[in-house]
Amino acid sequence: MNSTLLNNILRFIGLLLLQVFVMDQVEFLGYICPLVYILFVVLYPVDNNRWSFLIFAFIIGIIVDAFQDTGGAHAAASLTLAFVRPVFLKLVYGQGYLSKNLKISKSPLDRFALLLALSVFIHHLVLFILIYFNMSQVLQVLQMTLFIGLSSIFMGVILFVLFGLRGKS
Repeated sequence: MNSTLLNNILRFIGLLLLQVFVMDQVEFLGYICPLVYILFVVLYPVDNNRWSFLIFAFIIGIIVDAFQDTGGAHAAASLTLAFVRPVFLKLVYGQGYLSKNLKISKSPLDRFALLLALSVFIHHLVLFILIYFNMSQVLQVLQMTLFIGLSSIFMGVILFVLFGLRGKS
């Protein structure tokens, strides 16, 4: 079995289990629950098949939806993130992204943090717009995007550093 495929499968299962059984049980200030499963979408290899990437993004989102009873909002937000990730990669990495030699898991922490921040913002904005689905609660959507987004970025960077996903820069 290909080591990249094995790493992706282990990352998929590990982040999903971490999200469902640990992070969903943690609430800071009563409502802030970090969403770390989107690290799978952010760290997915650039040179792999685009269709399999979209399918994996949908599957991880729909599984989280099943556990959080959110009716497809996580799947839609994950799919949106998977669609806009090439734009973010080009914005953050420039020509390194175009040459397909990019390994996000081995990139410097500052570039990873920027990519993660952009990804978390778009994911959480789509997620909370779909969950609230009411224009009178725009401030609530922005508040949830900001606070849960900051906690997700914080936990994502900690996991990135803690598990040694960074290579020698």
